[in-house]
Amino acid sequence: MVNPRSDINIRAFLQPTVLGRLGPELLDELAVHARVERFEVPTLLNAAGTPLQWLRLVVEGYIEIVARRASGKEVAMSEVGPGAWATWLPCFVSTPPEHDFYSGASSCFIALPVAEVQRFCERHPKMYPLIIGEIGQRLRRLMEWTGQSVLTGPEQRMAKLVHILARDQKMKGNTGTLMVKQERLAGLARCSRQTANALLSQLEKSGLIRISYGKLEILDMARLLAFADADADAS
Repeated sequence: MVNPRSDINIRAFLQPTVLGRLGPELLDELAVHARVERFEVPTLLNAAGTPLQWLRLVVEGYIEIVARRASGKEVAMSEVGPGAWATWLPCFVSTPPEHDFYSGASSCFIALPVAEVQRFCERHPKMYPLIIGEIGQRLRRLMEWTGQSVLTGPEQRMAKLVHILARDQKMKGNTGTLMVKQERLAGLARCSRQTANALLSQLEKSGLIRISYGKLEILDMARLLAFADADADAS
């Protein structure tokens, strides 16, 4: 559903992102092309093999990037949460995305036409290094998660996943709230919901997080990272 809400200040949400770093006048060039989208149920936004038409900033909820096997089985590859874009790379490469993009339930996005984003960057090439920096940060987090999945046990992997998602949601300071449901964490961690609940409960007992419905209160980001990155042989 497009433009279902009038309470979303498009410019206010775009300004803290990479698009606001060249000043308010340039931001206004893109803001006029933006639209607000709201999805109450999971919805296919962009099918694999189809050129990306809209670059989306997550305001509420999430966008899930899904790989589909020949058998039809779906596997969640990653999740884009509030404050992050889905996604920059397909805007600037000729090959269409190989994965499906789905909205989460009760999600809200600000969408920009990819063609307008491309023209904007051509007019203002100073944007390219800023966007490359955004892509690089996400790639580094992906590599962190890949390494963690190989080198550590389940509880540390869950701690690392929570920490990475908090950074994806632009959490500031040493404490904050991560908007994520346990079933989404289970999907990203490749475990059952029961296992995810048990791992999160252990992190809660350790004083690292507090579990609430649809969110996690992170009590100490530094301690959470230290636990996630600790050498298992030394613990």
